[in-house]
Amino acid sequence: MNVEAPVMPYGFADLEPAMSRDTVVFHFLRHQRVCHDRLVTLTRGTPIAELPLEELIRVTERNPAQHAVYRLAAEVWNHDLFWRSMAPRGGGAARGALAEWIGAHFGGHDQFVRQFRAAAAEHFGSGWLWLVLRGQELRIVATSNAGTPLVRGDHALLGLDLWEHAYYLDHQNRRSAYVTGFLEELVNWDFANKRLQQALGRDARVRAPLPAPAPAERSARI
Repeated sequence: MNVEAPVMPYGFADLEPAMSRDTVVFHFLRHQRVCHDRLVTLTRGTPIAELPLEELIRVTERNPAQHAVYRLAAEVWNHDLFWRSMAPRGGGAARGALAEWIGAHFGGHDQFVRQFRAAAAEHFGSGWLWLVLRGQELRIVATSNAGTPLVRGDHALLGLDLWEHAYYLDHQNRRSAYVTGFLEELVNWDFANKRLQQALGRDARVRAPLPAPAPAERSARI
């Protein structure tokens, strides 16, 4: 299998108090690791077992017969980006080049936060919320279930898990409290800036264009 077992980029308790150790342990071991282990079982001995994770997702997404493989692979990838979208002592206003992009596309950090919270509140059921670069535009995009920006041609800068298991132990059904904690105490802007620069290319000048702010998109059901 060419997909490595997932690892945490920090300790299980390092996101406290915004996200408890119990939530991180339960989420990582009972969800992401389970998806990985099932993925290994389903692909063992097949040609696709040797594909890198992102290529595996793209190939299986186009094949209805491999939909179960796609969903497992997408969840492994989604969770990896989710963990890296957070950092101990993170949160607060965006900084670096991404702050300029957010100002240009959303009218400022406060407006971005309002749109992000609204998109999370409006999303029905399980899924994900993403800040993505699409072409030269920043967008807030929601996907249902295991939906991932990879298959839509978007470059994910941040990802937030909206499945209930991501926040139930800490907040019960209060998704809004979970989203607030992510934005105010956890979001990893350094990681998002690295993702932005990767998307633009190493030699590209990271400058924000000035389009009209884009509304958050409705979920793509996967």
